[in-house]
Amino acid sequence: MLKLLLCFVIALTAVEATGDFVVLHSPNSVLFNGNEEVEQSLLKEVFAAALGFTVKLRGVWNGICITDPFSLPEAIVAVVVEGVDSLDIPRGKRFPLNVNEVEETTWQAVRRRLEERGNNNTLVRISLADGVDALGLSALGELKPTPIDETSLRALSLRKDVDTKFLEEVQLLHAIAKKAPSAIKPDSKPDIYWFVISGLRPVFDAYGSNSTVSKEALSSLNNALNVIHDTFIQAYDGQVLIVAFTNDASKVHHIRSVTLERQKRDTSDTIDMRSIGKKYRTNYPVIFNIFLWFGIVFVFSLLAICITISKMDPGRDSIIYRMTSNRMKKDN
Repeated sequence: MLKLLLCFVIALTAVEATGDFVVLHSPNSVLFNGNEEVEQSLLKEVFAAALGFTVKLRGVWNGICITDPFSLPEAIVAVVVEGVDSLDIPRGKRFPLNVNEVEETTWQAVRRRLEERGNNNTLVRISLADGVDALGLSALGELKPTPIDETSLRALSLRKDVDTKFLEEVQLLHAIAKKAPSAIKPDSKPDIYWFVISGLRPVFDAYGSNSTVSKEALSSLNNALNVIHDTFIQAYDGQVLIVAFTNDASKVHHIRSVTLERQKRDTSDTIDMRSIGKKYRTNYPVIFNIFLWFGIVFVFSLLAICITISKMDPGRDSIIYRMTSNRMKKDN
């Protein structure tokens, strides 16, 4: 029994995917506190609450608090870093993230939630790995990243494809920050800006997450996040929620397969248990409650009537006397 329990605990630890959810900026009307873990599938509810939308799943996470419903963010900026477990970001409020779905699934859920409220929202999702040639004219307009200054690099090298691809994504973030002030026109409709970075994981795989190259890559990413942070705060006059979170799709698929297998076993066990016990129709609880409470009310009502009649005074002015009086019968 002890070995079985130990194996179960090890299995749970092995399949749990953890990541980082970092709030880089939020207006005073939306506060993030505590350190409670949040599931990635619930981020759509977190974003909906921050924008003042109706939350479909209440009480599922206590890390967010709305202090002023009349001064909510006008936009949400999310930077998704794929393939890594954690982000070494010096600023912001960090929460453990349970990565239970892929990044695009989260984006589609957030996009649908905004489209339910209107069609004039600015909804921008840019996968930076596509590069300028694939992006063409983006929703923010034409992006023109500046050439990479090789002299500013210490460990990263433009002669290596892995390094170059990552640096191009970072330069695209800078280009987005440069284009945003002229492209963004705040209005009463909430906006979503969703930027996906895929080039950091290959750098970690090639050099190791603790290598000098990887540390410089993280530093470059943090610098780009700082520029994004300052630009969008200025564009929306501080009324913007800026977050960054990690997403490792390989772990998500592993968790999903394990979860589905566990659900199949639970379903089969439930069917076996139901076959043993007595079968009831779905409306059985309703009918049972109707008969139960009707019977209780009827019994107590009958008891009250009997007690009232037994205590009634059979005088000349009572209905009992009038109905049993011989004089009354003679008069009729």
